[in-house]
Amino acid sequence: MHFIPRILLIGLVALLTLFTPLYGQKTTDDEQVKKVIVDAFQALADIDMTTFRSHCQPDFVLLENGEIWSADTLEARMKPYIGSGMKRVNTLDFVKTTVKGNTAWVTYQNRADIAVNGQNRTLRWLESAVLEKEKKVWKLALLHSTVLPKKN
Repeated sequence: MHFIPRILLIGLVALLTLFTPLYGQKTTDDEQVKKVIVDAFQALADIDMTTFRSHCQPDFVLLENGEIWSADTLEARMKPYIGSGMKRVNTLDFVKTTVKGNTAWVTYQNRADIAVNGQNRTLRWLESAVLEKEKKVWKLALLHSTVLPKKN
């Protein structure tokens, strides 16, 4: 009688041992969506618009402080900083991520510590993003950015 439960226990342990390496290796949609945002902002920090665009839908739109920008507009705004030695460190604090099917929306606080021409400044935004998934790849469709007042 003890033989059957031991066989079942050994079988269960064997199955768990076989499949444990697979557990946790698949990134969730939430993680993938957040990574797209982090990587896109790193591309901006690096002033690498080719990489930034690779994270965006072709019809990407940025709502920046009351203005409507395309990826072309953003690139034109970044161009003066190429070769300037600008350093930018982004800190993203994700508030909420929602994924429904092939659409995701994210809310986060964005802080950029920027050093250029010997001057340091910190900028902060409250932002939201909409991403679309095509062929298993998440891409930014819309960013909405609201500048936050400077902390005293």
